[in-house]
Amino acid sequence: MSIEKMALVNIVGNMEDLDASLNQCCVSECFHIESAVHNTAGTGFVLLNETNPYSAPLKKLLDIAADISIKVQYADFSALNIPNDQLAAKVDELESIVHELSEKKSALKKQISDYEQAIKQLEHLKGSPVDFDTLFACKEVQVRFGRLPVDSYKKLSYYDHKTFFFFDYDHNDDYYWGYYIAPTAKISVIDDIFASLFYERIWVPDYAHGTPDSAIEEILHTLEESEKQYRFYEERLKKISDEHMEEMNTLFSKLTSLNETFDMRKYVAVFNNHFYLNGFIPFSKKEEFQIAFKNIRSVSCIVKPQDADPSLTPPVKLKNGWFSKPFESFVTMYGLPSHTDIDPTPLVAITYTLLFGLMFGDVGQGLVISLIGYLMYKLKKMDMGKIFVRIGFSSAFFGVIYGSVFGFEDLLDPFYQKVFHLESKPIEVMESTNNILIGAVILGALMIILTICINIILGIKHKNYERAFFGANGLAGLVLYGSILIGAGLMLLLDINIFNPIFIIICIVIPLLLMFLRDPLSKLCKKRKDIKPEGGIGGFITENFFELFEFLLSYVTNTMSFLRVGGFILSHAGMMAVVFTLAHSFNAVGSPIVIIFGNILVMGMEGLIVGIQVLRLEFYEIFSRFFEGDGKPFIVSKINYLVEEEK
Repeated sequence: MSIEKMALVNIVGNMEDLDASLNQCCVSECFHIESAVHNTAGTGFVLLNETNPYSAPLKKLLDIAADISIKVQYADFSALNIPNDQLAAKVDELESIVHELSEKKSALKKQISDYEQAIKQLEHLKGSPVDFDTLFACKEVQVRFGRLPVDSYKKLSYYDHKTFFFFDYDHNDDYYWGYYIAPTAKISVIDDIFASLFYERIWVPDYAHGTPDSAIEEILHTLEESEKQYRFYEERLKKISDEHMEEMNTLFSKLTSLNETFDMRKYVAVFNNHFYLNGFIPFSKKEEFQIAFKNIRSVSCIVKPQDADPSLTPPVKLKNGWFSKPFESFVTMYGLPSHTDIDPTPLVAITYTLLFGLMFGDVGQGLVISLIGYLMYKLKKMDMGKIFVRIGFSSAFFGVIYGSVFGFEDLLDPFYQKVFHLESKPIEVMESTNNILIGAVILGALMIILTICINIILGIKHKNYERAFFGANGLAGLVLYGSILIGAGLMLLLDINIFNPIFIIICIVIPLLLMFLRDPLSKLCKKRKDIKPEGGIGGFITENFFELFEFLLSYVTNTMSFLRVGGFILSHAGMMAVVFTLAHSFNAVGSPIVIIFGNILVMGMEGLIVGIQVLRLEFYEIFSRFFEGDGKPFIVSKINYLVEEEK
C-alpha cells in the first residue's frame, strides 16, 4: 500500500547491439524509458533522429490483411529467416499477389451497389411508357424524373402559366412519382420551382436503355453477372488468405516488434559507435533486469538509486493490496502522487466504501449492487465491478444497522431480538434526524483532522515548513481547528466553557498569528534573509488578512459539507418511504410491481448520485488538503501486438 520504489537504469553499448537492447527493454515489460539527452550534455552524445523504415511496410501489410479479411495477430517469428532489410520487399510481394484481385473485387462491390441503387430508383418508374433513349436524345427539351410530396402536388396548379409538363405514374399517401419536361432554355427556372416544391430527383443511370421495365430487366441481368464475378474474386482471395495467413501473422509480429523498438530510438543518445539510454524500473525487478542484459556482449547495464540523477523525475507506480487496488482509478482521475508523496489510495478505499455505505444503507439493495459488480468483473473484466462489490457490501452492512431490506423497515426485527436481544433496529433513521446530522459533522471533522495530519507529515518530509507548521492545513491550522471543535463540543454537549483568556491566546490567537505570518516564518526556518514582503507591509497585511479569512471560511464550509452524508441517509429512507406509500395505493397485483420498480429506480438514480457525491467529498474536502497530484506516470515500454479495428 504505497508508491513502488524505482531504480534508475543506465544502458551503454555498441550500436550493433542497440536493437537487441531496446527489444530486451520491451520484453522485460518493466522499463520506463527517458530521454538520454539529460545525461549527455557536453559529452558529444546526440539524440538519434532517423526515419523509421518499418512503419510503411507495416501499414501496407495491415492494408493487405484488411483486403483479404485477415485479422492479423501475434505469432512467434523467431524462425522467420528473412533479413530485416528485406521485409519490405516481402510485403511488396504479397501486395502484388493481392492488389489486382482486391481492386477488381472492390470495383465489383461498388458496381453491384450502383446497380442495386439504380434498380431501387427505377422500380418507381415501372409501367411507365417512356423511352429513356428517346427522351435523353432530345436537345430542345429536358426531362427530370423524381418524386413530389402530396402537398406539393396540389400546388402545381399555381404554375399553369409556366412552360413545363408534369406526368405522374405512381403514388402513395406521401409521394407522387413522375417526371417533368421543360424547354432546355427554361430548365433552370423550372428546376428552381420544383426544388421549392421539395421535388426529389431520381437519377437515371446512363446504362439504362429503353423503357423502365426493359432497363430494370437488363440491369438485373448485369447485376447477376457482376455478383458471380464478385463471388469468384472473393473465393480467390479467401484461398490466398488461407495460404498466407500464417506467413502474414509472423511478418506482422516481426514488423510490429521492429517498428515499436525503432520508435524508441528517439530517446537514445549516440557518439561514434556507442549508444546510451536510460530509464526507470521497479526496484524489485533490478536483478532480473540486469541478468537479461548479460547475454548482450557489448552492453553494460548499471542500476542506481532512483534519485541518482536530479535532472530526472522518477515515475510513479502505485502498489496496493487487493482491497485498495480497484480505487486507484479514482486517484489517477485526480492525479498521481509524486514519488516523494504518500499514496492516498488506501485512504480513498476505506473512506469511499465507508461513506457510500453510510449514505446508501440497505441490505437488499447493497447485495444487488455487489452482485452487479461481480458480474461486471467476471463477464466484462471491468475494474469498476470490484468497487461495486465493496461498496455494495458496505451498503448491506449499514443496512443491517438501519434495519432496511429493499425498503422494508421491520423485516430484520426478529433478527435483532434473537441475536442481539434488542427490541428493534439499532438506528431508526427517520426518528434520529438530529443525531444523524451531528454524527455526519463529527465524521467530517475527524476526516479533516486526519488529512491535516497527513499534510503535516508530508510537509516535514519535504522540509516545507510553511506547509507543515504555519499553513491552514499545517500544525497551526490543526491546533486552531481542533481547539474550536473541542471547545464548541464541550459547550454544546456538556455545557463546559473552556474559552478562557489563556485558552484563547494559546489555541486561537497564536495559531492565527502563525498562519498570518507563515511566509516570513517559513523563510526564517530556512535561514533566508529576504523575509521582507516584496509588495510592502501594507500589501502584505491586506493580502494575508483576506487569505486568513478564506482559511477560516474553508474550515466552516468543508466541515458543513459533510452534512450531505447525513442528508443522503435521510434522503434514502425518505425515497423508500415514498415508494411504499405509492405501493399501498395499488391493489395486490400492482403493489409488488411498484415496490420492484421503485427499488430499481432508487438503486439507479440515488446510487449514482451518492457515488458522485462521495467522490466529490474525496476530491474537494480530503484531497485538497494534502494531495497535489503532480506525479509522473510509470509507462512501460512494451510491444503492442493488438490491431485496433476501424470504426
